[in-house]
Amino acid sequence: MKKVTVVGCGVMGSAIIRALMAKDFQVTIVDLNMEAAQPYIEKGAKYAASLDESREEDFILLNLPTHDIAAAVIKNTSDKKLAGKILVDTTTSTPSEVKDMAAITAERNMIHLDAAIEVYPGDIGTPTGYIVYAGSEKAFNETKPALEALGKAVYLGDDIVGASVTDLAVLQVHFAAIAGLAEASAFCLKNDYSVQKFVDQTREILPIMLEGNLRAFGSELAVYNREFDDASECTLNIEATATETILRAMHEYGVKTPCGDAVLKLFQDGIKSGYEKKNVCSVVNELI
Repeated sequence: MKKVTVVGCGVMGSAIIRALMAKDFQVTIVDLNMEAAQPYIEKGAKYAASLDESREEDFILLNLPTHDIAAAVIKNTSDKKLAGKILVDTTTSTPSEVKDMAAITAERNMIHLDAAIEVYPGDIGTPTGYIVYAGSEKAFNETKPALEALGKAVYLGDDIVGASVTDLAVLQVHFAAIAGLAEASAFCLKNDYSVQKFVDQTREILPIMLEGNLRAFGSELAVYNREFDDASECTLNIEATATETILRAMHEYGVKTPCGDAVLKLFQDGIKSGYEKKNVCSVVNELI
């Protein structure tokens, strides 16, 4: 499949277009703003103001600001144009929105593959590009050469919400880490200590710590029944005590710790529920 219609020419859409064109795919750009598409038109891309006006694509790739906009694009395109087409939707969406798109595409006899882009636009088309896909395996296999032009293409299975759930869950960890980094950096600054030195050591230490947590969450929650064995090493009580020490030190230097405070409360709630001897992953029970 060498002909791709890309709907959306924003920052991420443009990165996708550049990566496809760099690998000699024939790209048609659909965007209301022809000016945004002009640099790529000058390099050989085609332009259409709507999907109904696009021609001869092997599949359609959406990259739009919201699910509502993406859904409107499909709904406002003729069924004749869409019937039998593969749709790869890279629009960031919630699981319920992905299901909605699945219903919309099914009504139009399309083949639906949902996607979640796990990197920034500058990573698209480079070795650090990483995108996860869920839905039609047929669609994934047939479009894979084009998808691999964007970065590593990982198929998660036919559960259509798989990419969305993975994406949002990973981003939750990512943004929580940003909050933690901000608090830790403030603590370093308050101590007149080099933030760069802290960052350098974090690169070395955190992967070791995080691997243990990932292993525990993956194994203990493989079959979720709200029951947890006693921890063999670090109990929830130990983790809570360590968190109290961290926060006491930060507060002594006047550092505000909204992220750390929330972590401690979660741990304390788990202890109140009787999980003090369990692994830290037992706090999941406090969230469900």
